[in-house]
Order: sequence, then structure tokens, then C-alpha cells
Amino acid sequence: MASKLGEYRDTPGKKSQEIKEDLFKYESGGTFWRVTYDSPNKIPVFERMKGTRVWDVDGNEYIDTYGQFAASCLGHAPEELISEVIDQMKTLMHISDMPNIPRAKLVKELAGIGPGEMKKDAKVQFEIGGSAAIELAIQIAESYTPHPQHDFISFFGAYHGRTTGALTVAPNVYFRDGMPSMANRVTRIPYAYCYRCYYDMKYPSCNMYCVKHLKRMFESPEFGIYDPKTKTNFISTLIVEPAQFHTGGIFPPKEFMQGLREICDEFGIVMIDDEIAIGMGRSGKWFCIEHYDVTPDLVVTSKALSGGIWPLSAVIGKSEVMSVWDDKPDKHMGTWHGNAVGCRAALTVIDQIKKRNLLKRNEEMGNYFLDGLKQLQKRHEMIGDVQGIGLGLSLELVRDRKTKEPAEPETIEVLKKALDYGVLICRAAYYGNRMTFMPAYIIEKSEIDTILDIVDRCIDSIEKKG
Repeated sequence: MASKLGEYRDTPGKKSQEIKEDLFKYESGGTFWRVTYDSPNKIPVFERMKGTRVWDVDGNEYIDTYGQFAASCLGHAPEELISEVIDQMKTLMHISDMPNIPRAKLVKELAGIGPGEMKKDAKVQFEIGGSAAIELAIQIAESYTPHPQHDFISFFGAYHGRTTGALTVAPNVYFRDGMPSMANRVTRIPYAYCYRCYYDMKYPSCNMYCVKHLKRMFESPEFGIYDPKTKTNFISTLIVEPAQFHTGGIFPPKEFMQGLREICDEFGIVMIDDEIAIGMGRSGKWFCIEHYDVTPDLVVTSKALSGGIWPLSAVIGKSEVMSVWDDKPDKHMGTWHGNAVGCRAALTVIDQIKKRNLLKRNEEMGNYFLDGLKQLQKRHEMIGDVQGIGLGLSLELVRDRKTKEPAEPETIEVLKKALDYGVLICRAAYYGNRMTFMPAYIIEKSEIDTILDIVDRCIDSIEKKG
């Protein structure tokens, strides 16, 4: 019998199990669903979606707390978005990388909402999906900086996608193992994960030691990136996320991002801001980096950009950097670039965010959600860390608050129990012990209360079990 949200169900149901037999038999490995909930057997087969809710083929109802990787910002199957996209498909559906009305309107809109000083003078290029947009941003940056500036700086815990260039700037050994990649020209350094400081320091008494460490790497040629005597700089690009969500919703201090900007300015390095997960209004501002009072040189956006209806992505950047290919036509061509349907979807998303004042709403609902998570932290010793800006939030489970021993098996168990009561939660982190929440912008307080209540009960059952 099908279960409603909050009611227990034995996941997955019979129909889900039967359908997955064909997936196991005919679909090759390497897919995300095979590791969801630490087992390919646990996840159900979903059939339909609406708003913040999802139903599986057995009729069970779920609430989606991560907006299917932060893409479905207006909720699932939003009527306004579907109507606009269908209308576009009836008039102009596909014309390969050619001028079209939605494309012309969208570049103007994106240039107008770029972070910080970029609003005054920005240009845009399109791609398909976040990984490809990261590749594009890297290519633009490397074309802009002079020889021998061809190396990169990225951060431990970063996730920029799974294409070759994106993997090159990612630190995760598992992702890169056995994969072809660009030349190893990447210097990887610690991110400001203050709850687990790489240098065993405490914020703010650390005085941003992590930024100072990076700055010191430019003091001697022995670090391999800069020779202060000859002023030879090998670093073209620094790529950073204003919040690391693939590794668990980690927000750095404001001074971290500002310190990185200062280093980039001093040494002529292009700063790429990866906002694929946290951008397009989720944080309560169009781009999360605005919370840090920093303007990057390039910002990469996707996911929420087109509301989950089309794999559109874009690089928005300062005109000086983005103009590097002005005299090189066809330097960046793609069959689906600037597709009219995708651009119409993105225009609708931007229009809805403005009309419904969703930036303000995301801030308010995010504060409500964050307060609820902090109340849970007071009740549960297992919750070691809680973070969030807007509707991008996270919590970390530990076995001991003093030692901060990661509680990965317990986190998996909490997520499995939550699934059995109809709450879909994404697990992430350096140690697999963080939960991230990136729901649709239309989520209501009553739904947040339901999520918090079920998470509360699930953690409580694990703690009582010992």
C-alpha cells in the first residue's frame, strides 16, 4: 500500500525492484544511483514530480530536500516554466549556435545580474551543463593570461564536474583515477573548512592562516608557481566555489574569499567563481560570492539557471577577460550553445525569481531552516556542525564533538531511515558524514518543519541505539 509523506514504507517497493532489474542488466556502471544510500538496492524508481514532492512507481510520496542537485529551483514541473518552453518549441526549437531572440535577451539579463562590479561591464558565453562550462571558463582564462601563465590553483574538497578539464582541477583521487586528463599543472591547497581546519587552528584567531599560506607560496621559486626575482608567474587561474556543496555545504569566512581576490589581483590571476550549485538566487542573492563582497573575473552558472528543464550553462565575465576571443570567430562552437529553448527557460526562471521576490524569500526561508537545524544541534550530540546561507544548508554528524570523529555509517543510516519516511536527503563531505539541503525556492515552512521533524526522529533513533 502506498505511503504518504511521514508514513513508513519499506523502500524500495515491489515495482521499483522489478524495474531496476533491467537497469542492473542493461545499464553500465559508474552511475550515481548505484551509490545512493550506499547501496543500489535501496533507491526506489521515481515516476512523477510536482512542486517539492516526488512519487515512486509504487505510489509512495517523498519530499525532495535537494531539488535534484539544486537544479529544480522553481519546484518540479512548474506550470509557468513548462508553458513558456512549450511555446518556444512551437516557434523555434533548435537552430545550431545561431542568433535567436531568447539568446539575445538572456545575455543581457545575465550580464545585468553578474556579481559585484561585473554588473557594469560583463559579457556571456553559453555551454551545455556545468562541467562543460567549467572547461569553457578555464579555456577563456588561459587564453587571456600571457605565457608562461598556464597553471591553475584549486582547493581540496572542490568539485567542478567530470569532463577532462574539470577533473584536472578537482582533487578527488577517486574521480581522477584511470581517467585521461590534462597535464598535471594544478596546485591544490586547503579550503577554509573551519570546522576541520587543515592547520588545526581556530577561526577567527587563526587570522586566516590558510590565505597567508597561499600567499607565501609566491615568495620563492621552490614552490613552483612564481619567481619573485624575475616576476615569472606560472599561475593563470584560481578556481573556487563560494560554498563547497559536493563536499557537504561548507561556507568559508568572508575574509577567505577576500584574501583570494587580493592574491589574484596582485599576481594577475584570473579568479573563476564556480556557482553551479549555489548560484542563481539560492543564497538570497543572485550569486553567493556577493555575500563576501568580492567580484570574480568569471562566474560559472548552470543547474538552477534553466530550472531543471534544460542542461543550459553559462560563463559570465568581465568584458576585458571575455573579449579574448573577439578576433577569433568559431573559437568556441557547439551544436546546442545558446539554444532557444534553454534560453527561454532561463529567462523564465529569472523572471519568476524577480516577480515572486524569491531572493528575499530564499533568505527568509533559509534563516528559518537554519534556525531549525541549530535547534536540532542543541538536542543531538551527534550534530557537530551546522551551516547555511539562504536555501543552501548542511549539517555534519560526528561520534564525539570533542574529537570530531566522523559518523559516516550513522549518517548513511539516518538517510536510509529518512527515506523510509519519505524524505530525500543528499549525503556528501570529505568523510561522507554531512547532509546537504538545497530545496526548491517554493518550499514552505510547514514542509521545512516536516523535514526537521523526520531528521530529528531518525537521528534520535540512531543515538538511542548507541
